[in-house]
Amino acid sequence: MERSYDFNLPEEYQLVELQKHELSYPIRHAQERHWISPDNCISEQTFDGRYGYLYYYEFWIEKEATIPVYITLGDLHLSYSLQSSSPIRQHHDIDNFVMDFIEGQGAYLYLAKGEYKVSLPQGHHILVGFILDAGLFRPPANRHFNFLQHLVNAKKEQSIRSDKSVTFRVGEVTKRQLQLLFSKINPHILDNEYMLLKHLIFLIQLSRFKISEDGEEQLIDQARNLLQIMILHQGAKVRLSDVAAVLLKSRDRINEEHKKQYAYTFHDYRNQLLLDYIASIIVGNEKLATTAEECGFSSINELHKFIKNQTGLTPLTFKQQQENVGNDPSSKNDLQEPPS
Repeated sequence: MERSYDFNLPEEYQLVELQKHELSYPIRHAQERHWISPDNCISEQTFDGRYGYLYYYEFWIEKEATIPVYITLGDLHLSYSLQSSSPIRQHHDIDNFVMDFIEGQGAYLYLAKGEYKVSLPQGHHILVGFILDAGLFRPPANRHFNFLQHLVNAKKEQSIRSDKSVTFRVGEVTKRQLQLLFSKINPHILDNEYMLLKHLIFLIQLSRFKISEDGEEQLIDQARNLLQIMILHQGAKVRLSDVAAVLLKSRDRINEEHKKQYAYTFHDYRNQLLLDYIASIIVGNEKLATTAEECGFSSINELHKFIKNQTGLTPLTFKQQQENVGNDPSSKNDLQEPPS
């Protein structure tokens, strides 16, 4: 995607090849720039992807500073404040737009074309963001993202006024996903764009579970839907404690509610989803090692153990069973589908 902003740093900031401080979250294959002044240091990492433009800024500020930023095109942003001893403030005086980036919080923004100022207080700050393709939120998927529809509309109409969503929590689950994405980016491999899009969609999905819109969705429905998304993204690596952490509930509470409503444990539901996911993957792979890797298992032995425990079958027999199901149209109606 096209980069739609740039800094207009004061003359006291000099561009240098080597950063003064080690980056807290290095991004593989990112483009880097580093600036120093007599008092402050700024490091930039960016990656230009087809479906999203990733940017990362780390600030070491000894003397408070204000940096002009010029936005050349109205765009939709997803931002995360990973670290900040005091809030970073971005504002547009004419538009009367103010955004405070507070540690542990994220938000969606529509930033209209124009000149902004970013106020940096003393301290160590880390700000990560993506410029997003608004087309990701087309119907029917956008029904889960009513909280940012006004921003999507502003982007499509190229509104002259900036706006923002409600904020959401940025916890350890999100940080781990960002670090995983940072480690996997590689423009030299064929499926890089697919990988970037997959992680970006997961981060977007994760954000909606941290925003309570109207309370209509019951806890156990939220937990099941979130677990389904996490299984599709992480496979066997999914931890039920992560589901609980995102929803700010205990594992025991979620399991109790699940047993009350469905008469079996939340862990059993996790295994059911994972087995369904394996079934959808295993037929298309010639080697079991490929299936094990795609489904989040650390080895073929782990895959073998899981399938054996769940079905009593070996992975090869399970694969043959799925191939037979796929070749028998009359049996497809009997397959269980995960919840929408």
